[in-house]
Amino acid sequence: MSRKHFSLLLAVTLLVAAAVLLIPGKTSRDSDVQHVLLIPDLQDQVNDLDRLRVSGAGGEPIATLLRGDGSWGVEETNGYRADWNQLRTLLADLAQAEVVERKTANPDYYTRLGVEDTSAPDATGVMLEFDSASGLPALIVGNRSEGRDGHYVRLRDATESVLIDRSLEVPRDSEDWLDRNIIHIADSEVVEVEIGHPDGERVVARKSSADEENFALQNVPEGREIQSAWAVDSLANGLASLSLEAVAPADDLDWSEATRFGLVTADGLRVDAELITVETGHEDEPADTAYWIRLQAGLYQTALESGVVPPDSEDETSERAREVNRRVGGWAYRIPKYKYDGMTKRLDDLLKASEGPEA
Repeated sequence: MSRKHFSLLLAVTLLVAAAVLLIPGKTSRDSDVQHVLLIPDLQDQVNDLDRLRVSGAGGEPIATLLRGDGSWGVEETNGYRADWNQLRTLLADLAQAEVVERKTANPDYYTRLGVEDTSAPDATGVMLEFDSASGLPALIVGNRSEGRDGHYVRLRDATESVLIDRSLEVPRDSEDWLDRNIIHIADSEVVEVEIGHPDGERVVARKSSADEENFALQNVPEGREIQSAWAVDSLANGLASLSLEAVAPADDLDWSEATRFGLVTADGLRVDAELITVETGHEDEPADTAYWIRLQAGLYQTALESGVVPPDSEDETSERAREVNRRVGGWAYRIPKYKYDGMTKRLDDLLKASEGPEA
């Protein structure tokens, strides 16, 4: 080999060596935990789980999620249905979570990561426990990692804490585990709205056909005018994207002084609601007002008998009503104040102020 060729080969070799040195390698700490699943047995059992208990500081239960009849419910809210999308995401993340870094095994430092024993009254982590029959370990979910993706966790019976490769969404309130969606009736579907107050006042707005753009307010007193078409049309939004703040068995509340709200859709679905206010708070707490609703669906027989609704839509509408009742039957929902206000309007709320007598 000539001196020239040897020198060229030596230069190339040195360049490659320098490039290798510049590529960051894995530390021994990282390589030790590469591709290690946090809970190895969970992937094989995740579809068969039927219980997950979530607790916080002092061991206080946040939510006990139980599966029955093919769906999940929250025990602390009388078994009301859980948010399946949220629960499914959490279980999938736990089943796929990998340890990317081992952290402290010194209990004195657990609080820095939020993985201290949750029996402590000031614990910041959340405990996740599976059914004991599953043999799966309980897990303490601590703080999110700062400056990188991941979450600090510790298996309850382990001394060592770890950083996993993903963040876990674990709600800290029982209501946040619920399926918050109550019902959705788009205003574009609605052709009639009626509000009945306990004192006998009725507010009615309807369209002469589904093709009408605006609702016509009925029984407007002589000499009075509506505030605007929008004010009247907004009555149809009452059951659009209605979501809960809390839930309870409907029989637990007194509905004797309820305001009634009902609407009819273009396909003949009728949904009736009752709305009440409940004063809350104790002697040592400020008073508050809660707004509650219960619902029931059926068919608007007048529309069916008159032929306004196509005959071939009756079966479909009946099934729609049954589905609504399966979802809401027997339950009362605490809802936002603005939704309550929108479904309890009075006639004066929709009319321009009357002009007083001339001086």
